Amino acid sequence: MRILAVLPTYGQVPPTGAVITTREYLRGLVKAGHTVQVVTTGRQSGRPRMEDGVQVWPLGNWRNAIHAGRPHLVITHHGDRRATLIVRHLWRVPHLLMVHGMSGNRDLGSPALAWFPSQACRDHYPQFAGPAIVLPPPIDPSRYGTTPGDMVTLNGATVAKGADVLAQVAARMPDTRFLVVKTVGRVPARMPRNVELIDRTDPRQVYARSRVLLMPSTVESYGRAGVEAMLSGIPVLASPLPGLREALGDAATYIPREDIDRWVEELRRLTDPGVYAEASAKAREHAAGLDCAGILREFEAACASLVRPGAVEPLAPAPAAAVGALHERSPDVVAWIHFGVPYRRAGSETMLHTMMRALRDAGLDVLVVCSAMPEAPPLWDVDGVPYAALDPGAAGAAIRAMRPRILLSHHDFAESSVALSKELRTKSVLVVHSDFDIAARPLALWPDLVVYNTEWVRRSLAPRYLEVEHIPHLVVHPPVIPEEHRAPTTGDRVTLVNLNRHKGVDTWRGAAANLRTLPFLGVTGGHGKQILRPVLRNMRIIPQTSDMRTDVWAHTRVLMMPSVYESYGMAAVEALASGIPVIAHPTPGLREALGDAGTFIDRADVRSWVEAIRELYPDGERRAAAVASSLSRSAFLTDQMSAETKQWVEAVQALLSRVVEASAA
Repeated sequence: MRILAVLPTYGQVPPTGAVITTREYLRGLVKAGHTVQVVTTGRQSGRPRMEDGVQVWPLGNWRNAIHAGRPHLVITHHGDRRATLIVRHLWRVPHLLMVHGMSGNRDLGSPALAWFPSQACRDHYPQFAGPAIVLPPPIDPSRYGTTPGDMVTLNGATVAKGADVLAQVAARMPDTRFLVVKTVGRVPARMPRNVELIDRTDPRQVYARSRVLLMPSTVESYGRAGVEAMLSGIPVLASPLPGLREALGDAATYIPREDIDRWVEELRRLTDPGVYAEASAKAREHAAGLDCAGILREFEAACASLVRPGAVEPLAPAPAAAVGALHERSPDVVAWIHFGVPYRRAGSETMLHTMMRALRDAGLDVLVVCSAMPEAPPLWDVDGVPYAALDPGAAGAAIRAMRPRILLSHHDFAESSVALSKELRTKSVLVVHSDFDIAARPLALWPDLVVYNTEWVRRSLAPRYLEVEHIPHLVVHPPVIPEEHRAPTTGDRVTLVNLNRHKGVDTWRGAAANLRTLPFLGVTGGHGKQILRPVLRNMRIIPQTSDMRTDVWAHTRVLMMPSVYESYGMAAVEALASGIPVIAHPTPGLREALGDAGTFIDRADVRSWVEAIRELYPDGERRAAAVASSLSRSAFLTDQMSAETKQWVEAVQALLSRVVEASAA
């Protein structure tokens, strides 16, 4: 993608939280292989320059930036009027608006997508009904971690940041040293002698002098400084603001900003070594749970989702060195597919990756080639499985040069893959994920092995395709490794994964409207049009995530799956691993996945869904039985997965033996 960001400043001192956050997001896009241009709307002079791999243009050069960048996407900050004027000249280009704070101006206009750092910030703009994404700032631990010092610190010398509170606290604790980082504007109160004021500087230097961080703010959309401090195990005392609670969770101590006695009391408590050690450990644990890399990937995916199909050029040729390295290989198994993890994480991509990982673990040389992912780098690795991005022509040439013993595929490249295996006189494997005719079409080419993701899919196809009964086959249910999905504790939300109509977003939203006292969680999906509004007060919507355990299952109490079609239902099986009760529409796939552990209700019967949630949500015999049934089903599926994975590996090894025998003959 080519991205143009129109921002107040870039890389200038003193940086604010909004500037730092946007800069980290843009760095992530550059690192992922995208081109980023920045136009700065401040009045600073200067010439165009390169910084962090980003081309930075002064405001007077904005037309040159557009001409040079030819952007697929434009990014701006809310409240930047000069940026608004430039966006008007790019009305054909999708616009991502970054809303960093809780502004008095609540008119966000009509961007293609609005980004918010927290749900609290999103809730500040109730009139905005457009598409939105809530994603916290990507805070890189390597840039902030240090050894804490001995001072009590406030990051921001304004009333909004709590400088007035700190002045009163410091006056009552003359033997304690305080540190205040100045910001733009006048310090609101005369500071006692035990307060040191410093200019804004490298945050690591500030935290290296800090023992405790105070955040007695009047407003915070997130609380970035608190997270930065916690990375070094620095305890945080904060106002009980919704944005701060989202950022800091249970790891902070919350105090009403006007309760000066309590601020003093908590600071004195932290002078006890045991109390401090416990608070410090809690802070580190909370900060360690934040996934900077995952946040950057989700932001990249959100940007990519806005770019119109066909706007981005076809997959660029991989560097000659990368192609040459592939040509020198002779892997046992190559999977030629369209999408791959981590850039796409729908069920079929996840299933194929797990199957390839099982082959790798068995000692086979494997490679996955993706031919429809312009956002991916030429080469990458996931869980020890190597991936390559090549356009279809280059992929075919590379596979011919490598001559793998087995060629595997599904979906878009299945027919090409089976046909190429015939040309190379090697073995082919077809993975079938649904009973749609398009999925079964490659059967006519007679692959050497067919893997069906469920028994019902095989049965459904058999009457229509005679090949089903004659081609060797396996049933391998989509593998779900419980340890990779099981949350230590579950939450309080009624959850739907993938907010499109086929997945049942209307049923989920109808249940939320009838159960206003219960919290609901929606997770955007990787396919299908996402229906993101209306957002009721008891709803929270988060983007697709690579860490379902932390971001979804740890917050879920009941999972809804009112899908009109599911060939299996991996999300349901992942939820079972945490003992989460699942209510589902009775599709054949969900029945095969959930067995007796599912509660099955027709997706159109919203009233019955509401009653089922009322039964399964509160503690009691009904919920206890459902939790036990979920865990029992998860254990059964785990044993089934182990047996099927073993059969899969043995089947591939048998095919390899046949290839070797044929070569020897």
